[in-house]
Amino acid sequence: MSFIEKFLMVCDVLFVLILCFVVLLATMLITTDDGTSEVFTGYIISPALLIGVVVSCGFYLAYMLTKSRKSLRELTENMFANEEKKKEK
Repeated sequence: MSFIEKFLMVCDVLFVLILCFVVLLATMLITTDDGTSEVFTGYIISPALLIGVVVSCGFYLAYMLTKSRKSLRELTENMFANEEKKKEK
């Protein structure tokens, strides 16, 4: 697999991953400090939640990269196998 193909695959996966991360981070930031007060006192970011989100995103990225590479490999193998069969005829 060439560098360009790897780069494009990583960009595709990161695009979806960043969208998910933004939604999770925005949801975390919108919650107020105690969740019940009527007066806005500010936002808090829980380090445990932030670490959990970052770790989850890392696992998701690793999973998507392995599955994407496997699917791409199968797709290209099938495509070239079909091309070789057409040439033999």
